[in-house]
Amino acid sequence: MKKPQRLLNLVRTSINSHIDTIMIWNYENSSRASTTYLSGFKGSFSVLILRDDGCYIVTDSRYFEQAENETDFILIKHSNKTLADTVSTLLKELSAKVVGFEAQRLDFKSYSDLIEKLDVEFVAVDNAIHQLRSVKTEGEIESIRKASKVAEQAFLETLKFIKEGVTEAEICAELEYRIKKLGGHIGFETLVGSGPRTSMPHVKPTNKQVKNGELILFDFGARVDEYCCDITRMVALGNPSGNIKECYLIVKQSLEKATETGKAGMVGKQVDSAARKVVQQSKYSEFCFKYGLGHGIGLEVHEEPRLSPQANAPLSENAVVTIEPGIYIPGEFGIRIENDVVVGNSSFETITTLSEDLIVL
Repeated sequence: MKKPQRLLNLVRTSINSHIDTIMIWNYENSSRASTTYLSGFKGSFSVLILRDDGCYIVTDSRYFEQAENETDFILIKHSNKTLADTVSTLLKELSAKVVGFEAQRLDFKSYSDLIEKLDVEFVAVDNAIHQLRSVKTEGEIESIRKASKVAEQAFLETLKFIKEGVTEAEICAELEYRIKKLGGHIGFETLVGSGPRTSMPHVKPTNKQVKNGELILFDFGARVDEYCCDITRMVALGNPSGNIKECYLIVKQSLEKATETGKAGMVGKQVDSAARKVVQQSKYSEFCFKYGLGHGIGLEVHEEPRLSPQANAPLSENAVVTIEPGIYIPGEFGIRIENDVVVGNSSFETITTLSEDLIVL
């Protein structure tokens, strides 16, 4: 069964049995991931209309040829009208009555225009889409493995570039260049920080020069076949202090605890708790990571499911998630190690193959 029909069936059984149409609104990449997942179309501007009697793609002249090449959906050519006008006309022609849509992806102005032009019931179906996309096929998992291989090789090559005086921005540019040279795309905004700046979990690269004795945090990923990986590693330029070594070992133990604990059927917050306790039971408890332990990855770097204190949903087999515990001491240093894992029936399988040890240059 094709993905559009699977989604239609799922929303009818889990949300509203009267849904006859699903609309995926992709304006300037607002829902590119779901669009690609359901149709294969990778452009930045489109609206998908999914029905039992056929699937349609609305797009403009920039993408007519691309849409015909990438998808077997019926092409509706959008030109001079507003997008809401074109879509409303199509929905009227199809006699749509109950339309499922992504409430998190459709902007308020477009939603208001559609409401004004149509006499239909709109029903949010975000959860069903998240559920469908969160369970990966073997092909999807293989694409994430390929992305990880590219990212890891690029990272190892970048290590040769690092020396005292090189800036964070230069290191970031080198890593991204290596990813592209190896045939990948940048999975998300690369994070590189050094010294005391590593205590900020989402530190962005600057023109700060790295110095001997400092830590360097790398949070990076490649995208291959539209699927991305998400990896964090720490590098010490010169011999690290005793506190850094001690904290690093605790974070590594937290990562290992989550990996050996997790499996399909467990609730996300249980895995989060197992990892978090390792840090909380150490003398660095007050500096334990404040964010959720991990998140799903796939066509987007942040997807369902979640591993966090609030995550009450059971993990499904073949979901792919990150595990990224950390210790962050403001003004001194921060440490995070992040792997990608496949959720199995009896365990987590780690995709990331880079050493989990602190890298000392």
